Amino acid sequence: MRKRCGILVAVSSVLFLVFPFPQRAQNSPAKADNSQHARRSFAVNLLRAINTAEMAYRDKHGSFASWHDLLNSEEFTARGLKWAAREEPQLSLVQLSDGAQVAPGWALRFNLIADSRGYDVLLEDTTDNSRGYAVFTDERGVIRESSAL
Repeated sequence: MRKRCGILVAVSSVLFLVFPFPQRAQNSPAKADNSQHARRSFAVNLLRAINTAEMAYRDKHGSFASWHDLLNSEEFTARGLKWAAREEPQLSLVQLSDGAQVAPGWALRFNLIADSRGYDVLLEDTTDNSRGYAVFTDERGVIRESSAL
């Protein structure tokens, strides 16, 4: 009986080594998924940086800032962006622009509302023509993802 158990264990071990269990798809994502995830992570974390900086700017100045003022403010460079770069290292590597093309492949629409008492931001992936991926936020600090219908 012990001999049969020993043989069974040996055969099972050999079969396991020769025919390992297949990896699950979630453990080995495709390169395209990694690239897409990295781009979306960049977008979400940039909006987190903007929200963080806008709240600090409002606390200090009494109103929200335009994108131009925010981009050049201490609240954004020393607080919002630095915090978000810990979560998303790409943010520390990219030079953000004051124009509509805020970063390579990303278009920004930034609107101040009602005498600088509110804002809304739309960050759109200009490289994703098929799905039209974008993220949106406003003075409430909630970030939403969307894609074209």
